[in-house]
Amino acid sequence: MARKRRHYILTVTAERDFQEARQWSLSRWAKDLTKQYFIDLHESVESIARNHKGLAAMEHLAGASGLSIHPLREHYLVYVPITDNYIVIVSLIRQTRDVPAILAASGYRIRRQLKEIVGKLEQGAIPNLKK
Repeated sequence: MARKRRHYILTVTAERDFQEARQWSLSRWAKDLTKQYFIDLHESVESIARNHKGLAAMEHLAGASGLSIHPLREHYLVYVPITDNYIVIVSLIRQTRDVPAILAASGYRIRRQLKEIVGKLEQGAIPNLKK
């Protein structure tokens, strides 16, 4: 069966965040609930990627970072739109955490990872980008 194209790219930080969230979920909810939670997260991320223009950026959390933030169940999805229906996911942060402080502390790393991804996109090194 062919794998569906995604409308998003994960930064290294976001990949780590999703792995940590999965481990946290497995330790509390077990396998079946964790699996459903991550199916729901994926579907929500796809919807955000295709409809981000109509969503509020949550400036009270993002500050002047230029990042967009959207609540997803128990997390905030931190992302940057790169086309009309494609986003780069920067981070996945639990809603109980201090999001502005985390983003401020991670600002350099976020900018570096975004620059890397944009460079790869410009070189055509990331296939299947839907415009």
